[in-house]
Amino acid sequence: HLHTMVPICVGLLLLALSSLRSDGHEVHVPKKILTRAKVIAGRLHRGPPGNNFAPGRVASSRVASARTHGVLRPSASRFKNIFRRKKKKPGTLVLLRHGESFWNLNNTFTGWADPDLTPNGQAEVRRAARLLLERGYKPEVIYTSRLKRAVRSTWILLKEMNLMFRPVRKEYQLNERMYGALTGMSKSQIALTFGEDLVQQWRRSLDVRPPALDERHPHWPGKERKYRDLPKDKIPKTESLRDTMNRAVPLYKEDIEQDLKAGKNVLVVAHYNSLRGLVKHIDSIDTENIKSIEIPTGIPLVFEFDEKMEPIRSNFSKGAISGSYLAPPEVTIAALEAERKLSMEVPGFNESPLVTPLLRAISSLHREREFVLPESPDGAISTSGVPVVAGMGMEEGRGEQHDNQKEIGIEGPLLIIMRHGKTEYNKLGLFTGWEDCPLSKEGREEATKAGNLLNEYGVQIDQVHTSCLSRAIETAWIAMERMNVLWVPIRKTWRLNERMYGSLTGLSKKLISQIHGEAQFKKWRRGFDERPPPVDAFSPHYPGNDPRYVETIKDMPISPWQTLIRSLEARKLLISRRMPRTESLKDCMARTIPYFKSDILKKSLSKEQKNTLVVSSENAIRGLLMELCDVSTEDITSVEIPTGLPMLFDPKTRSIRLLDDGKGGDPLKRYNFGSKPELLFKNGEVFVGKSTSSKTDADDSVTAQKPEEEEVEQAQPALVQ
Repeated sequence: HLHTMVPICVGLLLLALSSLRSDGHEVHVPKKILTRAKVIAGRLHRGPPGNNFAPGRVASSRVASARTHGVLRPSASRFKNIFRRKKKKPGTLVLLRHGESFWNLNNTFTGWADPDLTPNGQAEVRRAARLLLERGYKPEVIYTSRLKRAVRSTWILLKEMNLMFRPVRKEYQLNERMYGALTGMSKSQIALTFGEDLVQQWRRSLDVRPPALDERHPHWPGKERKYRDLPKDKIPKTESLRDTMNRAVPLYKEDIEQDLKAGKNVLVVAHYNSLRGLVKHIDSIDTENIKSIEIPTGIPLVFEFDEKMEPIRSNFSKGAISGSYLAPPEVTIAALEAERKLSMEVPGFNESPLVTPLLRAISSLHREREFVLPESPDGAISTSGVPVVAGMGMEEGRGEQHDNQKEIGIEGPLLIIMRHGKTEYNKLGLFTGWEDCPLSKEGREEATKAGNLLNEYGVQIDQVHTSCLSRAIETAWIAMERMNVLWVPIRKTWRLNERMYGSLTGLSKKLISQIHGEAQFKKWRRGFDERPPPVDAFSPHYPGNDPRYVETIKDMPISPWQTLIRSLEARKLLISRRMPRTESLKDCMARTIPYFKSDILKKSLSKEQKNTLVVSSENAIRGLLMELCDVSTEDITSVEIPTGLPMLFDPKTRSIRLLDDGKGGDPLKRYNFGSKPELLFKNGEVFVGKSTSSKTDADDSVTAQKPEEEEVEQAQPALVQ
């Protein structure tokens, strides 16, 4: 009965483990449990005292031979291996210089100035993402600077790799070197004026600083909101490479290196000199050799480490750098030209029908290599005939957001709540829940309009909270882009996820209504404490089978049954969390409201006095508004939340307000807030800073936002078929 008893013993021990604290830290097996486990394993290994089998019976020669040769013993050793803790191997470090910016293109000193990426720079980053996917690199923690060209590179890369839910830290320590008075000046013109030798010293040497930047200079970063949290002495007027290292290397030692030691794969998206400083530190490059170190744009540089955190040289390492580039610069240039030609000649090249990001990446790389990059006789990739991009003018991004916030009549820090833009699931009338469907074209347009409206009113946000779902993250990103605040930190949490619809996930709302009746459908969709049928624990819709939640959620209780099953299957201890298989609105509120009170209301709004944007899904927002606007459990069934519309909460009247977009008419007719909008808009006040809008004939000229049930009438027959 050895094979029967071992799983039972494992189950009992795992049940004991489930009673331990689950506060996000690694679960440690108590010494008593571990000792008892070894005793049980030893007995199972040796058998009872005396005869190996029942008293009075003699083991057959075949069974005795099996025990002698260890055939029955692996079960015990496998049991021990469940609790064996292996020392974690250090994670992989990937360094990536942002894609080409407009100032890179024009050969201009950039420093802390904030130009955006060129189209070619965006293509460089997309190709970098494909290279990482092809080689199997999946970053778990991402660091970047506060400069737009690095933040946008990070966003493009994570979106391409389907890793938008990963945490991103935007740290000023990773900013480019401050070039002082050279900022915004042409490198070639400076060389003609001051001589090439002096300019090269400013650019390449370790200790030489350019002339300092005057605080009256238009590119003086001290005037920008993104650095208001820094003391004045932390904002440099000029820097050498050593100065840049002195702010970047401490961040590496204190945070990045600790993540690597914990076994996490880390991606750093930064700039030429901040990355050179990190490379110099990692490889202990001397003062002379650092002058020759180049960091090209858009090509991943990968470092592996041994147990002592010493870099490991690979067969692809060159020169003083122990890391290896995933592609030579000349191959990347040729590949980008290949992509440009293919996108012009092959319809749908950039919209591959392949589902996964990995397959899309490999498909793109394969087509580039097969059709456009012929090999020369010696095996090298030929780049002859590739044109050099030249002649383009500099194009800067939109101006920095200043203190021009209009009077909107709400005291204290602002709380802006917005449902994500429309998705294809919304258009087709499907239950979405925790399913991660992207924004539709209409949804991206809604997010763009929302960002433009907030920017028009001069609303300044300091903190963003979203769910882990890509539709909410992308909505927040697009709105932030239009407001020119890409440097603002984004907090992503599962607690703001949509309600879990259980086995209804992915099914048609019309179809569910027809099968189960309208009354039951409304209870499942709009009821306060009615749960839909639960999803099976082995269904692809169950969050416990989604790597994004398995890897990131540490604050859910442990599921003994799931832990037992998955540990036995993997032959090692796998702590599995009790993730929701179905949720009512009440269950959804049980996770959203505590997070809102502790992290948003108490910390961001009250303590830090930060204007906060919350982007989430309909039911998570319904729960928040139920708490904020004092809506009863009976009335909440009458509340709808329109997609892509920013709503400002007024704590004085405990109601929400809208920003007037100037289209006229009654917004309560243009947008679907349900049958009782007065629950959210109290005292007849709809717009901020003014009383209720006049209801004129203009209502008929404005397209109203229809309920989702009406939008899917045309799509349903084909969907059901």
